[in-house]
Amino acid sequence: MVLRKLLHLSLVIPLFIFKSLSHQQVLWVLASLAGLSLIIEFLRIYSPAFRHRFIRLLSPLLKEKERGGNLTGATYLFLSFLIVFLIFPFKIFFYASLIAILVDGLTPLLTAFLFNKNSKDHTHFFVFFIAAVIVAFVINSGLSIWVKLGGSVLIAVLEYLDFPPDDNFWAELGGALIIYTLIHLI
Repeated sequence: MVLRKLLHLSLVIPLFIFKSLSHQQVLWVLASLAGLSLIIEFLRIYSPAFRHRFIRLLSPLLKEKERGGNLTGATYLFLSFLIVFLIFPFKIFFYASLIAILVDGLTPLLTAFLFNKNSKDHTHFFVFFIAAVIVAFVINSGLSIWVKLGGSVLIAVLEYLDFPPDDNFWAELGGALIIYTLIHLI
């Protein structure tokens, strides 16, 4: 779990680099990541030899449902990045991505370290919420503090409910929808 979340957190640096790139450059990077993920998933599903090597190499990083043939959380995350980038303004993409990467990546690590828990329960929700509120105050994303705080609450609830197909998908896409809605309500 720790290595999986560290890989999750490694995406924070490119997110900040995206701020200095053109729209087309970011689109190219995100489309490439989503495309590569889908190609790997296709090979994993339809090539037994590739699936065997993939599972043998990455088994410690995979959840049980991913080992069983479901798409990986990385694929869902890259697809949701691309969708959100195509639909929403950059500041919404940036903040939703920050929550999906940074807060969602740190929460299980903090929950395990501080509370010796490894499951999504009320403690996980509390840690996610606190981390999201801290990010709301620390990161300048071009959004009002009220949108970021309201988004923190609602995205924490969304993360806690853990809708299918994957929490990585909804942390990004659901987060962007929540932020977009709050911008227009507040």
